[in-house]
Amino acid sequence: MHILVNHAISNPEGFWSLVKTNPDMPEGFKVESLMAGADPSMAACIWSAPNADALKTHVDGMLSGLCSNSYMPINDENSFGLQ
Repeated sequence: MHILVNHAISNPEGFWSLVKTNPDMPEGFKVESLMAGADPSMAACIWSAPNADALKTHVDGMLSGLCSNSYMPINDENSFGLQ
């Protein structure tokens, strides 16, 4: 399943430093696309993950103290441009 994650970044230096390390992801979790906002306190990602709850647990833990996140499961059937 694809999931859109919007990041409201409170610690841009810490967030971008972590993202650039390309941390290991559990099996079944993959960042398909990362879009950095012109404002470094904003970003969005498209993920492939088993479900939104599992992704929320993983991402919120990994990015704790760096940002707040919102999650939107994607309806792949009605979307385009996804792999």
